[in-house]
Amino acid sequence: MQFIDTHIHLQDYKQKCATDIIADMPKFGVQKLLCVSATEEDWKNVAILAQTNPQKVVPAFGLHPWYLEKRSKNWLSTLEDMLQQFPNALVGECGLDKLKNPEPEPQREVFIKHMELAKKFRRPLLMHAVKSFVWLDELWNKMPQKFVLHSFGGSAEQAKVALKYGAYFSFSGGVLKSKKILSALELIPEDKILLETDGPYQSLVKGEESGIEELPQLLKLIAEVKKEDIEKLGKQIYQNSLEFIKPW
Repeated sequence: MQFIDTHIHLQDYKQKCATDIIADMPKFGVQKLLCVSATEEDWKNVAILAQTNPQKVVPAFGLHPWYLEKRSKNWLSTLEDMLQQFPNALVGECGLDKLKNPEPEPQREVFIKHMELAKKFRRPLLMHAVKSFVWLDELWNKMPQKFVLHSFGGSAEQAKVALKYGAYFSFSGGVLKSKKILSALELIPEDKILLETDGPYQSLVKGEESGIEELPQLLKLIAEVKKEDIEKLGKQIYQNSLEFIKPW
């Protein structure tokens, strides 16, 4: 069985070491790690991990909505430079979070800039969306050709809306504990499903850092919900992941 972790923050681990996680990839059938940034400070660390492990680590550069107050005046031009420097890099993690901040700005403005860069460089977009679907009504038509609702935690109705615009959906251990999310998963087509750990966050085990060893368990959970053969579904999700991470 082959896996791609489509959302992991290697630079954020405390209990584990990023180099050990990368070394353990063959043990769990993991072919690639999509290493995601949240702040400008992350970009250098993610870049180093991608440069030193070019066949295994795919970088993603973006600003998470929780940390927008930390952004520099030159964040946008620096982000554009990073995307030019790394032709295989994705855009993100970026998006909207009404739970953390009830005001739409500057979240929406910054998110639109990310969407514009994704379209300009023809890169997939990694989207954080928490309690913010109402803010997306006027933004769906601005989405790039490839985008994913990372660690999707929405309802079946929200999934239906996002599917109209071609969304992919990635699922982590934390969100798969919710009955609401499992009902949404039932209607999401198998060719739109991705796996992620969101490591070191959202572990299946309370108090522990999540890791790539959880990917087979996540697949098993999804296969049970979808009532699908685990081998068949695993191959489908792996192909989805390969297709998603490619620039178009």
